[in-house]
Amino acid sequence: MKQSKVQDIKKKVFLFFSLAFIAIGLALFLPAGSLNYWQAWTFMGFLFIPAIFVMFYFLKHDREFLERRLRFREKETQEKIIIKIAQLFFFIGFLIPGFDYRYGWSNVPFWLVIASDIVVFLAYITIFLYSRKIVTLHG
Repeated sequence: MKQSKVQDIKKKVFLFFSLAFIAIGLALFLPAGSLNYWQAWTFMGFLFIPAIFVMFYFLKHDREFLERRLRFREKETQEKIIIKIAQLFFFIGFLIPGFDYRYGWSNVPFWLVIASDIVVFLAYITIFLYSRKIVTLHG
């Protein structure tokens, strides 16, 4: 792979990662009305720290796979509609916990917050291992 193309992929990955961190941070902390929201910080840690390692893994072992994963253009109208609806629910899923924090709608125990974050982490690792397997089989 040409060095200029490698640099382009690295820039795209860095930009996507940065924008995702900012967008999710805003979606969690703005509704919460506070940065003193430890549950959101913990969630973001469990989500983004492994993402850094996964990003570096694919930058080293399969840049083409990473590049394909960064393409978001669907061609089919029906797929576009489904993705827009899914994105809306995904976004709402980040807003609700912040409002819950702000207005005290629930009192989730510490252990359940951490257990939930561990489930997110394990799901992320499972997807990574599956993606790595797919890349190995088709690479």
